[in-house]
Amino acid sequence: MAIIGNVVGGETHRMGDKWGRRFFKAGAVVLVLFGIVHSLSLVEKIVPANDTERQLLDLMTSYKFNLAGSMRSMDDLLRGFSICFIVGLVGLGGLDLTLAGERTELVRRLALINVLWLGAMTAVSLRYFFIAPTSFFVAGLLFFLAAWVRLRASCAS
Repeated sequence: MAIIGNVVGGETHRMGDKWGRRFFKAGAVVLVLFGIVHSLSLVEKIVPANDTERQLLDLMTSYKFNLAGSMRSMDDLLRGFSICFIVGLVGLGGLDLTLAGERTELVRRLALINVLWLGAMTAVSLRYFFIAPTSFFVAGLLFFLAAWVRLRASCAS
């Protein structure tokens, strides 16, 4: 492989490393964008389409139950999990972007962690979610998988 003239973190980068890092950064951007897009769900009001949906939404917001000594509605739980999901996506994507310039072996390991996590999340999404979140999970998974493969080849040479 051809060596690139720049040095990051004390090591010279090869072509596979350059593309691996590009794929890694693209995956990180997908995670941050996913978090931002998902955050829009917190500001839009759900409008019931019929009386059944109206009753369901009313029960989800008004009926509270004791959850370990705290009175919560199903809406409270879903909103809280949704916010945690957003923080996790933006946090992990931001961490990935921050560490993308580190030594190749570290970035490769981070890419693998992202591949494993996004693989599991894709499986959950295929079962329980719809096309939009599944698409983000698959896009991130493919970018991090490509990064891991390219960085692996770079480390081997």
